[in-house]
Amino acid sequence: MSKIGRILASSIAAGVMAGTALTGLLVAPAQAAPNTGISSDSDCTEKVKVGNSRYKGDIFHSYAKLDRGTRNHVGVYYTTKIVVEAPGPGSRSQARTAATLTKCGPVHKMLVRTTQANRDKAADYAYRKLRGKPFDTHSNKNKYNGDHELNSSELVWRAYLAASVDLDHDGGTAVHADDIKNDGSAVIYSTRR
Repeated sequence: MSKIGRILASSIAAGVMAGTALTGLLVAPAQAAPNTGISSDSDCTEKVKVGNSRYKGDIFHSYAKLDRGTRNHVGVYYTTKIVVEAPGPGSRSQARTAATLTKCGPVHKMLVRTTQANRDKAADYAYRKLRGKPFDTHSNKNKYNGDHELNSSELVWRAYLAASVDLDHDGGTAVHADDIKNDGSAVIYSTRR
């Protein structure tokens, strides 16, 4: 290939690369989630690492704020090192590495008073059946609108319900992170600030 041919080929390749990059820049804002104000830790001044758990099936509870007040956030440990959670609007429920996951403190780690077999069943259910779901913005009726969308407390509640453990403290139409924390079945064994 002649020198002119190589320069022309190089220029075309650079143009394609630049066009692809620009296309990505133009598309990215359209893919951003709308600011629904459902769950946020944006007012958090200092985040802490969630860290590993003692047992598979443990739960973490952290601070998160809503436009309508504080609802907080929870996730379930699939293993002692992997958490399944519904991070918030615009995200799908997912598994994340606990050692590098940061949340607004305090972060409470809790053991659910049941057999390890039930904790394992809940953790497995969360990992196998509840990942990849869009975020549920209807937190006021999350117990009755199915599992096609999930918020954090709904994910943890449904996982444990699959193991015949109901973690809803007040038995209302919705389950929130504080309902799980205050249920009486969940026992805090560690707090990170």
